[in-house]
Amino acid sequence: MTLIDIFNDRYEHVGTESKKQAHRRGLWHRAFSALAINPSARRVLLQKKAPGRYSFDRPDYADITVGGHYHAGETVPDGIREVHEELGLPVAYSELHPIGLRQTAVTLAPDYIEREFQHWHLLPLDVDLDAIPLSDAEVSGLVELDLDDAIALADGSVESVPSRFATRSDHGLTYTEGTLSRGELVPNYLGLDQLYLRLFVAARRYCAGERAHLFW
Repeated sequence: MTLIDIFNDRYEHVGTESKKQAHRRGLWHRAFSALAINPSARRVLLQKKAPGRYSFDRPDYADITVGGHYHAGETVPDGIREVHEELGLPVAYSELHPIGLRQTAVTLAPDYIEREFQHWHLLPLDVDLDAIPLSDAEVSGLVELDLDDAIALADGSVESVPSRFATRSDHGLTYTEGTLSRGELVPNYLGLDQLYLRLFVAARRYCAGERAHLFW
């Protein structure tokens, strides 16, 4: 059983609990999150989760590239563990660009209440899609798309964009060309605080050379 740190709504530490109980009871906890971008190619990566990762039905959405819970006692930089686990890449925390803290509360199912302090980062990766090992079985694949297309998809200007897919199979990873539709994005990230759009715009500013105050 993995324990995580529990906080009150002012981000003050109040104890520890298991991940399952934290979500069942709607307890505030921390998460590490990162959007991977290729600055030179102006491309962005999204993640496909392996089926059965949640206690409720969740369609095959194209989620943010990397995300996971901090273990109890971990510091913010320790979240780089999630990049190693999910993408299989030897990235140092110093290579990430922190962009802010998102406090979010949403009930996804009766037994899954998400109340999180999410530490968000941009993850610059100047590597080709087929150079990402994707060693974690929790991840079923990646979707790569042009950054401007990603912004247009997130703001509703278009309903689908050309994309490249890396998909896990019994024989390893296969690569295909296709399209990603707006309906394949996490609905909660399109509404409310428009998380996709804000992250993609921050990524565009990063690709343009901005580094200071990339508040998302």
